[in-house]
Amino acid sequence: MRKLLSLHRFWLLLLCFCYAVTGMGQPAFFGNPFVKNYSTEDFKGGIQSWGIIQDNREVVYVANNFGLLEFDGAVWNLYPVNNGTKVRSVYASADKKVYVGSQADFGYFSPNATGNLEYTSLKDKIPLRHQNFDEVWRIYEIKGKIYFLTFKNIYIYQPGKPIQVIEPANPLELSFPLHDNLYTLEWNVGLSLVDGQKLRLLPGGEVFAQQRIASILPYDRNLILVFTAQNGIFLYDGSMVRPFSVAEGSGLNQLVINQAIMLKDGTFAIATQDNGLYLMNKKGELLLHLSRREGLFDNTIHTLYQDVHENLWLGLNNGISLVELSSPFSRVDGTKGISGAGYTALYFQDRLYLGTNSGLFASQPQSDRMDFSLVPNSTGQVYQLRNHKNKLLVGHHNGPYVVADHYASEMFAGQGAWDFVKIPGKPGYFILGSYNGISLLREVDGKMELIRKYKGFEESSRVLSFDREGTLWIAHGYKGIFRIRFDAAFEKIAAKRFYSTKDGLPSDQLLSLEHIRNELVFPALYGVYRYNPATDNFQRDEEISGYFHEEEHIIDLEEDIQGNIYFISDERVGKITFDKFGKPLIEDRLFNNIRSRLNDDLQYIRVLDLNNVLFGAKDGFIHFNAAKGKAMADFRTHLTKVINTSQESDSLLLSKRRIAEIEGLTLPYQFNSLRFVYSSSYYESPEKTEYQYYLEGFDKNWSEWTEKTEKEYTNLSEGRYVFHVKARNIYGTVSEAESFRFEVEPPFYRNRWAFAAYIMAGFFMLGTFFYQVDKRFKREKNQIILAQEQKLNQKETEARLATEMSEQEINRLRNEKQQSEIDHMNRELTSSTIHLINKNEVLSSVKQELQSMLKDGELNGHSDELKKIIRNIEQNITSDAHWNQFELHFNHVHGDFTKRLQEQYPDMTPQEIKLSTYLRLNLTTKEIAQLLSISVRGVEISRYRLRKRLGLDRSDNLTDFILRY
Repeated sequence: MRKLLSLHRFWLLLLCFCYAVTGMGQPAFFGNPFVKNYSTEDFKGGIQSWGIIQDNREVVYVANNFGLLEFDGAVWNLYPVNNGTKVRSVYASADKKVYVGSQADFGYFSPNATGNLEYTSLKDKIPLRHQNFDEVWRIYEIKGKIYFLTFKNIYIYQPGKPIQVIEPANPLELSFPLHDNLYTLEWNVGLSLVDGQKLRLLPGGEVFAQQRIASILPYDRNLILVFTAQNGIFLYDGSMVRPFSVAEGSGLNQLVINQAIMLKDGTFAIATQDNGLYLMNKKGELLLHLSRREGLFDNTIHTLYQDVHENLWLGLNNGISLVELSSPFSRVDGTKGISGAGYTALYFQDRLYLGTNSGLFASQPQSDRMDFSLVPNSTGQVYQLRNHKNKLLVGHHNGPYVVADHYASEMFAGQGAWDFVKIPGKPGYFILGSYNGISLLREVDGKMELIRKYKGFEESSRVLSFDREGTLWIAHGYKGIFRIRFDAAFEKIAAKRFYSTKDGLPSDQLLSLEHIRNELVFPALYGVYRYNPATDNFQRDEEISGYFHEEEHIIDLEEDIQGNIYFISDERVGKITFDKFGKPLIEDRLFNNIRSRLNDDLQYIRVLDLNNVLFGAKDGFIHFNAAKGKAMADFRTHLTKVINTSQESDSLLLSKRRIAEIEGLTLPYQFNSLRFVYSSSYYESPEKTEYQYYLEGFDKNWSEWTEKTEKEYTNLSEGRYVFHVKARNIYGTVSEAESFRFEVEPPFYRNRWAFAAYIMAGFFMLGTFFYQVDKRFKREKNQIILAQEQKLNQKETEARLATEMSEQEINRLRNEKQQSEIDHMNRELTSSTIHLINKNEVLSSVKQELQSMLKDGELNGHSDELKKIIRNIEQNITSDAHWNQFELHFNHVHGDFTKRLQEQYPDMTPQEIKLSTYLRLNLTTKEIAQLLSISVRGVEISRYRLRKRLGLDRSDNLTDFILRY
């Protein structure tokens, strides 16, 4: 927390404030504003420029001998008109058109399909009898109408309507808009007002009947200011004209004026034919004069324009200049009469003295212009200035000097002198710090005399000061810090102490000392330190060090009477102010524009008063007007070109306005390499404007800041992208990002149809692949299974072979047994069948005998009984009971032979079944006839029928078939 000001300091502050307000009396412009000059080599145009304007994008347009110049802050472009004549006037309207006037033609530039400007002439829209005219010198827009002004006619244009023409009776001079009215000078008539389709002479306007008027500007509510070309400046109240009073000696009433404009702060800028630029206030006082001597390219200025950032553009007879009027910084350099790098400054006896490596320079007292001249006999390196009564003490490379009556005198012969410090409590005594130690000086009869050079201390003593206790401290930039204590009479050094890193300092180098809040502090390599007498060492001042970065090297500190601190470090230049709670507020962006201009030998800050601060520069000094400050105005970043770089030669896709107008761009894949060109509309030190870009969809983060104004991307993949770019000006202000959307289409082999085909082919190939894999898998599986089966079969075979020997015998015995049983059963069946045959034969024989006896009548009387016996015999022969029993045993032995026949041949008769059975037993035809009780012929017939039933060919053997069945 900051310490409260003591009552003593309060009165000191009040006194200093009053001095700051009334004592200095410096002119409005302490130094000359910075000027940026553009030559014809820069903009590739003609030497003369006749009009300057900005459009709503803050792009600058210049009417030039070679055509229309366009400047976006990075690149100049030239657009000729159709007839190739000089462009004399320019106006940028809200309809995105840039109107121009040339010789015998006028029209407008508008963006084409790619965004480049193309010219459209309006001459063919002029009535034929009015198409013969000279040059168009001015273009204005009033209430939606565009006025093209020549020395012959006034042409009024509204889009979509015929061009109207005002044709006065006399030649015209220049015309001027004011309060939505158009004033013009009709030669031999006077100052007139455009009233509809005619001119109306204003009361008192005849005063100007034969005078050329350069400009008409508002002065106050009821007065206008009329700037004539060669007859001075006048006030006009609507009826009377009177001369405007200018300051005596300013020369403002003797100028040859080409144009005048009112600046946004109410002052007037005057462009002259042969003497450069003048700034004048409403009191007629000269505020500033700039000419070739002050840095302009040319003394002839044709046109003026103040841009949106309040800087002033000058269209010269040879080149274009930009005057940085909005900047709080100005130059005190060779344009002010001094030379060399700045080292020290001091106000003394109504003069400002400036010390450089070339000598000591002093301003002219009571002058409206802060001009300087060399103090006689001061040539050489000047290090420091101190005032003492009516004398100025000068630390000089040749030794100590004193300035009296504007003349520098050497105090005494000696080596280089750095600085002088007053000895507390000893008026008229000084310690002189020199190249090889310290000396005691005393004022005797108005002269400074060397009393002694102190022995025992031979170090260079550039930075030295006394503390409150009367101890002398010396900071040596490359060794450390020395503390010197003198005896009471200052006759000798009583004590000397050296402090280094062993005593708390962060380094033995880059040390200094300053007075902040009436106390000594010691800026070091890193941080600011204070001496602690209790511990006899140095400790970091956490409060002041906390204002800066951890490893920031503080080179110089200077406090103003309000406690604000100006500083120079190895990283930046700035000012520290404090709010009502004591919180520090650091402003360093504002000073970015001067950092590279400062003296890098011995950095220097001098606070002259609350509003005026000087910084030692490589060329003189830089003045900072703290009262003016600078608003960190917004500015715009423009994407100016999108270029296709995919082909052998680059081709422009879009530029300027078209980029901002379209929502996006779709590009074929062969346009996948692009270059983006961009700029910003901030025109102060545009070469130091930095850019940051980010391609959404490709880059992961924003790029580092770079001064390059283009970025190229090659071989972008298909997809959607957004290119973003933003700018950071010299003051650190960052613009809003400009964005551009575009899409790169896939190549023909990666479009939707191609992918559909690829998917189908992929599915086919995938199916084929899986089929082949599955086939191979199955083949390998089968091979494995087969191999396993082979192994298993081999093992089974081996096992079977192992048991076969035993099983073979068992099977043989079993088979023999089964075969024996079958043979036995077959024998039984055969035996039974033979027995049945025999029985049937016997019964048949008996039946035949009985039938014979019955036929012969031998057994008459018993015929009925005999017939009954014969019937019983026949029944016994054909009885099925025997057959059923036989069939049962037969099927058991022959595997259900009869059942299988009946199932396969369901239409077979029982007789055919029996025949098949008997054939199976391999019986003869005769035996079968006996069993079936038919004849042998009947058996043959039955065999034939059986063959047909079985579907046998003639070549097939029936018996063999039955046996195999």
